[in-house]
Amino acid sequence: MPKGLSKQEIEAFRRDGFVVPDYRLPEDALERLQALSRKLIADNAHLGDEPIACAHVPGSGVQKMKSDPGWIEFPTHTPIVDRVGSIVGPDVVLWGTTFFHKAAGVGRVVPWHRDGRYWPIHPLATVSVWVAVEESVIENGCLRMIKGSHVARELGEHFSDNSPENAIPETLRNDQFDEADAIDIELEPGQMVMFDVYTAHGSNANKSGRHRTGFAMRYMPTTSHFDHHDQANRQRAFSDQYGSAHHTRPLMLLRGKDQCGKNDFRIGHP
Repeated sequence: MPKGLSKQEIEAFRRDGFVVPDYRLPEDALERLQALSRKLIADNAHLGDEPIACAHVPGSGVQKMKSDPGWIEFPTHTPIVDRVGSIVGPDVVLWGTTFFHKAAGVGRVVPWHRDGRYWPIHPLATVSVWVAVEESVIENGCLRMIKGSHVARELGEHFSDNSPENAIPETLRNDQFDEADAIDIELEPGQMVMFDVYTAHGSNANKSGRHRTGFAMRYMPTTSHFDHHDQANRQRAFSDQYGSAHHTRPLMLLRGKDQCGKNDFRIGHP
């Protein structure tokens, strides 16, 4: 039988908008993830510290990214999908992954934002699972979450900010959240945090002498439609420049069936 989140973990996710589950990758899986991460960074030096989209599907997207088939092991890892199912239900689609890396001493700021601002998913329902490849702590720019910021189910107002110290060019307006509610999500290698699509989050620059890497995996229930042709969303986001490329995102049905009957599982697969 699938082993999902505990009742207490589900309650924490519903209340706070995020949860660090009582599960971490086994040591052998973590070592494979770390080796793949080092190779991904080395093979894609032209991307700098830009987030790398969909490494789990080599040849996908618009970044001309070089990847390895081994990445698919992690977003399809049964204990992770079990826990995702506790939130989204029995019918699960994997619609993307993102690899994040902040080099020692030079990592840029990821300003406060809500992911749903950019994603063409209708109705908007998504869980992200962010796995720490290496230790992720305050000193090297760990994730930060605004506790309870998901409750109103609103995306809030964002504004453009192309400052060179920002890793993404949009920021949530200060009056849209209370930074006093921010929680630093410190994780040991192999630990992970699950968070809601409406949860405001960001991270500070990496001013330490060690790098910080993480792998985010994105899931949605099949009652939602990932609209590859949502031009309005694509235009207001920064899809192509930053590798999001929603029109090329490969969808994978991991469990159950496509309840909405609209999702296209052919687009984006080379």
